[in-house]
Amino acid sequence: MNDQVRFGVVGLRRGQSFVRMCSAVGGARVTALYDVDLPRSRRAAAELGASAFGSYDELLSSDVDAVVIASPLPYHARQAVAALEAGKHVLSEVTACQTTEDARELVRAVRASGKVYALAENYTYLDEVELVKRLHDDGRFGDVYYGEGEYLHDCRDLWYGEDGGLTWRGMGQLGVYCTHSLGPLLYIVEDRVVSVSALAVPGGRFDPRVTCPTMDLMQMVTVRGLTLRVRVDHVSPRPHQMAYYALQGTRGCYEAWRGLGDESKVWLEDEHEPSRFHAPARWHPLAALARRYIPDRLEAPPGARAGGHGTSEYWMLRDFLAAVREEAPPRIDVYRALDYTLPGICAVESQSMEGMPVRVSDPRGWGHDLPDEQLQESCW
Repeated sequence: MNDQVRFGVVGLRRGQSFVRMCSAVGGARVTALYDVDLPRSRRAAAELGASAFGSYDELLSSDVDAVVIASPLPYHARQAVAALEAGKHVLSEVTACQTTEDARELVRAVRASGKVYALAENYTYLDEVELVKRLHDDGRFGDVYYGEGEYLHDCRDLWYGEDGGLTWRGMGQLGVYCTHSLGPLLYIVEDRVVSVSALAVPGGRFDPRVTCPTMDLMQMVTVRGLTLRVRVDHVSPRPHQMAYYALQGTRGCYEAWRGLGDESKVWLEDEHEPSRFHAPARWHPLAALARRYIPDRLEAPPGARAGGHGTSEYWMLRDFLAAVREEAPPRIDVYRALDYTLPGICAVESQSMEGMPVRVSDPRGWGHDLPDEQLQESCW
């Protein structure tokens, strides 16, 4: 491989942030672009000194080492499989797939190719998430038994194209878009969901053509017995809060900021006042622990924020490049990617049964020669 990893980027609306990060991280350059808007690809390619391709197959036939899949969600799995079969490494935007069948095909493709697959779940790379992760690993929360995440983002403007017709977002999608909320929780506690119970508020409240749920609510149990709660809402008119998390353990707790001047906060039994009935514990600023626990993150270079989500894309791309160079395994490999994605697919089945729990499969156990009846099972 060349000193610089050559990337092809698919989908420029989201992929532009990746293009910006390549120069900030170093050791990588974008040499190929593909977007359904070919004139847009050509303009961007001219600025980068890259090649613009008129089809995805043409991009895969080029000499790129890796492909960044930043296309609309319905294409992620099939484009990832095609890239792996073409001998390219893959960094895929979330979610990894929309069906369990696509998930199984993705696992097969990764195993057969021997190439790196990583999910670009940038929220797991947020500085705050990393700080809470290190506090957890240091035992500061004690035995964690509950966590929650919320992704509240009014995306109604994205329902419509320039002609007024519905985009893929407006037409709905299979599975709950839960990885931004669930992924960081599972990363922090190093666990996997085994059961999900979910409810949905029906869609059509703002436009009768848009039938995807107004809100999804998931309650989950993990291998280690944690209870997790995730709320996903892309519709409600309200201030955004896309990165709310909370943890509760036997010796401490954490809650992210909510808004209106609020800040993220912790209470830690070994450092703060006791928790008593007549003298309750008080919250303390999470940021006060940053210098002690994430000094490396605080020293990130100025260009590390070019991705648009703090420094998360910077650290994510560094990890992916290390995996491509065989210096370290990918942090969110295909199995962890499906740990983040499959509960959202199974949530739809639970919703259809009025919230009955549905088992979530462990993709590590999937084989290459499963019987047809097992391949048809939705989640287990």
